[in-house]
Amino acid sequence: MKNIVLLLFTFPFFLFSQNKKEKLDNKELFVMFYNVENLFDTIDNPHTNDNEFLPNSNKSWNSNKYNYKLKQLERVFASLAKNENNDKMPDIIGLCEVENRLVIEDLASTPIFLNQKYNIIHRDSPDGRGIDCALLFNRKFKILKKDFIVISNPKAKRPTREIVYVKLELDNKFINVFVNHWPSRWGGQSETNYKRVYVAEVLEDYIDSNIPQNEYTIIMGDFNDYPSNESISKLISKNNFVNLMSSDMASGIGSYNYKGNWGWLDQIIVSKNFYQPNIKLLSIGAFQRDFMLYKNKNGDVYPSRSFGGSSWYGGFSDHLPVYFKSTFIN
Repeated sequence: MKNIVLLLFTFPFFLFSQNKKEKLDNKELFVMFYNVENLFDTIDNPHTNDNEFLPNSNKSWNSNKYNYKLKQLERVFASLAKNENNDKMPDIIGLCEVENRLVIEDLASTPIFLNQKYNIIHRDSPDGRGIDCALLFNRKFKILKKDFIVISNPKAKRPTREIVYVKLELDNKFINVFVNHWPSRWGGQSETNYKRVYVAEVLEDYIDSNIPQNEYTIIMGDFNDYPSNESISKLISKNNFVNLMSSDMASGIGSYNYKGNWGWLDQIIVSKNFYQPNIKLLSIGAFQRDFMLYKNKNGDVYPSRSFGGSSWYGGFSDHLPVYFKSTFIN
């Protein structure tokens, strides 16, 4: 009888604690983006040019390397959660350079993800190599809409990745998320500038037509341009956005190192209402730890990558993940 009374006494307290924790979790928002550098499976896709990542290729891409790559990426996620978010995984994760849904599911099956509940938004894009963007989000969010914004540039010879879009709801707050991987600079920055400007204009038109100004918007990705370049600066000025990577709060010197020079190819851009009194930005930056980096013979530090050409380095990615953490005050 005594035990029953004790149980009846503690049960309401347990429910109160759980509800309090849920409310606190719903106020916090931890968002990250990661270019995971060619996360391919080992299976030949006859519809894409994935020959570079097959067992009989010069890279000798096989199950051992694939599984090792997954473990390396898991190590990054585990360290990020521990060091930047009190051992909690991100609420929203943007990815690029994933080949298909299978590799995303394999990543989400690694131990750090096992106790998490994520929805995956992905579809195969028209990119010739078969690399896509994807979005994972915690199931505490309600999904209201998803879309895949096709980039059909009449002046470009090759198709590029679609922009993944999702509208989420949490505690009557509407959050619009866009995951991007803009055309590369292969052939020269100025020569390919028009491709990235075109994508920025497509995204701008989509936002103007579909996103109310009073809702929250997050644009993240590998833009293959820096904050000062035409594509990014026009997108920000015309839509009244803020580039978090240009913020005084941003930690780190960049997400990518090109020939010894660090810069922000990977960025998170937010609508200005993230700076209103009802929300507080807590941290912003590129996540890096010594184990994710290597130093070359000249003493320059780079992200530790999986491959250099056909040489297997066994690293993580040639990009660092970028993130921000915020909390809603009311």
